[in-house]
Parts: sequence; structure tokens; C-alpha cells
Amino acid sequence: MARSVNIAPEVQNMAKHMKTYKFPAPPEYHTKCKELSKLAGRVYSKTVSLVRKIHKKKGFWLSMNTVQKYILRWAQNIPLHSQTKQALVQRYFEALKSYFKASKTNQGLKPPFRTPKYTNVVWKNQAVKLLEDGTLRLAMGNGNDPLYIPTTLPKEVDIRRVELVYDKRQDKYFFHVTVSFESQTNISGSKVVGVDLGVVHPIVASTEDKAVIYNGGVLNSKLRYRNKKLAELQKKLAKKKPGSRRYRKLVRAKRRLLAKLYNQIKDILHKYTTHFVGWCLTEGVGTIAIGDLRGIRDRVDYNSTANQKIHQWLFRKISDLIKTKAEALGIEVVFVDESYTSQTCPVCGAKHKTSTRNFRCLGCGFEWHRDAVGALNIRKKYTGESLVVGALASPVGVRYNSHLRCPVIMWSPWKPTFEWAKTS
Repeated sequence: MARSVNIAPEVQNMAKHMKTYKFPAPPEYHTKCKELSKLAGRVYSKTVSLVRKIHKKKGFWLSMNTVQKYILRWAQNIPLHSQTKQALVQRYFEALKSYFKASKTNQGLKPPFRTPKYTNVVWKNQAVKLLEDGTLRLAMGNGNDPLYIPTTLPKEVDIRRVELVYDKRQDKYFFHVTVSFESQTNISGSKVVGVDLGVVHPIVASTEDKAVIYNGGVLNSKLRYRNKKLAELQKKLAKKKPGSRRYRKLVRAKRRLLAKLYNQIKDILHKYTTHFVGWCLTEGVGTIAIGDLRGIRDRVDYNSTANQKIHQWLFRKISDLIKTKAEALGIEVVFVDESYTSQTCPVCGAKHKTSTRNFRCLGCGFEWHRDAVGALNIRKKYTGESLVVGALASPVGVRYNSHLRCPVIMWSPWKPTFEWAKTS
């Protein structure tokens, strides 16, 4: 049963966002997809070599419009849509633009130079049509038969881009469909929540009066299992002759294992981050302050086990998922310096390093979960508020299970607008 959450008209706002859905290519299209990927590689590689050749001989960089005109003439017999060819040229110039920007501070960088044999194929919205039954029609240019890809998308969605991507883990091709949608966002949330990302607990969040802890037991067990099985397979592969029948069989087993565990880990991260963003909506959160962990791996020097855990820490993936989902709902995401946040007492400000999961201040006797203290201090760093006064409620724990549900019903292509409702 759902109970609607009323939103005042003056705090409603329509915002445009992008969302990507992944659909597997039909098995009979595998060879065709490989051919298309190779053709796209030819176009992209020609773009790279042309621009670099002119720069080396003439000393200047060609413009994107000039290169697009040349490529369309050069590749007129290549069976790809003209918009696809232009998109491949644009991809290179986006990389070139990033090089120009980065080279201002790093003179040792090289411009993009790789000429891949295979690359992703892109269809712009002009070359894409969604049929009544949900099938995608992808144009291949004049005189060439289009591709028909079955999907579960409704007719109402606004498709902006389709990209053919090869997944090496699964040895399969997937069509990534990017759709545009207008979401009804609530900008009335005034609360700020601090987020401490950890290895044992992937997400720990705290407002001024409550905290929630996401248990990382299942996630860490998947990572440990992956390390164990990968080591076993690598040991067996080292004893086999490369290219032999047994070697190829082990490589396929390794690929299947990594693909399965990759999907399981991705499912955990998506369920946790979706649940967390939904929790923020129910609490009236308008800003999420996440502890900035960039560069933390550069200063890691513990034992081999601890180093492995930190280097496999998925904090960047988690923060990116939170940012994407929260901003789609109108919640601002900021990054805050997290140094000493788990060692500082939020009541008296004294620093105390604890070796357990429980923080107890030796000065004032304040006691709370260590990671929740870190999240609370991250929030305080962002808001600049004074120290905590009074008792805090015990953090609420969230454990992963395959049926973990978000506290609110999020946007989906079948429901073009958000339905904000509490589940009971």
C-alpha cells in the first residue's frame, strides 16, 4: 500500500535528466556487431591519423567541422549511418579538448594517438526510432538494412543516443540506450546529511538527529570470494600452455566467474545507493555532504591484506552512484574533507583514535558508533554548525538482501514522472 507525499506547488520544479538502459544484443547479431565495431574502429582511427598527420606537417590542428566533412567523403562506402560517423569524429575531438585542458598544467602529456581496431558504435537520435512494440530501429545509412533490437522501453520515452558496447567480461555486445526525461523534483528539502564511506560499512549517513548504517558484510564477502577464486584460476593458468584447449577452457571459466561476481557486486551497490537516496527523500534532505577520499590510496602502506582491501575499496563507484541518483531528484551533492572526522568528538571537539567500531571520548564520555561520528563531523564541516548538545539516537542498520526496496518509488521509463510514496 502506498501513501502519497504531498508537495507544495511552489516547491515543485521540472528538471531534465538522462538515464541509460542496457539491452543485450540478440545472439544472432554477435558477428554483425563485431563487424560494426570494426568499421567504427576504421573511421575513428582515420580521424586520429588525419588530425595528427596535419598537425605534424603543418603545425596546426584541424577543426572538427573540417574533419567531419573529410570523413564523410572518405567513408562514404562504409555501411554506417552518417550521424554515426560524425559522432565518432566528435568523440575524438572531445578527447582532444580534454588534452588541451590538461596540458596547461602538465606539459608532458601526449595528445590522443591510439588507433583501435574495434571501438563503440554510436547512433544519434536522428538515426534511432522506437517502434510500437518496443523494438529499436537503428538506421545503417542509405542502401543498408537497419538493425532491429528488442527492448522493454515504452513508446513515450525520448531516446537521445544508442551506443553499441562490447563487454569483455561476458564476451557479449550490449546496446546502451540513453533517454531524456523530465523529473518532478522537490527543492524544499532543508536538511543536510553527512556521509562517511568505509570498507566495513560502505555507507554511513547522519543528519543532526539520526544516523543510518549500511552493512558491508555481503559486499565484502563477494570481494573476498572473487580474490580467492581468481587466485586459484590464475595458478592453474600458469601451469598450462597458452592457446591450448585446457588454457582456453580456464580462460572461459575465469570470464564467467568475473562476469557473475561483477553483476552481483553491481546489484549490491545499486540497491544500497538507491535505498540511501530514497531515505534522504523521506527525511527531507536537500544536500548530501560526502567525505572526499580522493588520493587516499596514494598514502596507503599497511600489510598486504589491508592494502588489498583499500585498493579494492569501491568508494568512487558508490559516490558516483549517489551523486547521479540524488541530483536526478534535485538533491545537491558536495564533497568535504574527511580528515580526522572519525577521531574527533562531536561534543567537546577532543581527538581520540579508537581501535574498535565504537567511539568513546576520554574527555566528556560521549559514546557513539565510530563511523556515525565520522558522518556527523563531515556534516558539521560543511554546515559550520556548533558542537552537538544532548543525546543522539542509536544508528539504524540496513542489511543487504536481494529484495531490498527503496523507501520511495523512483522514476522509471514506464512512469515518466516521479511517484513519491512511502511503502508500508
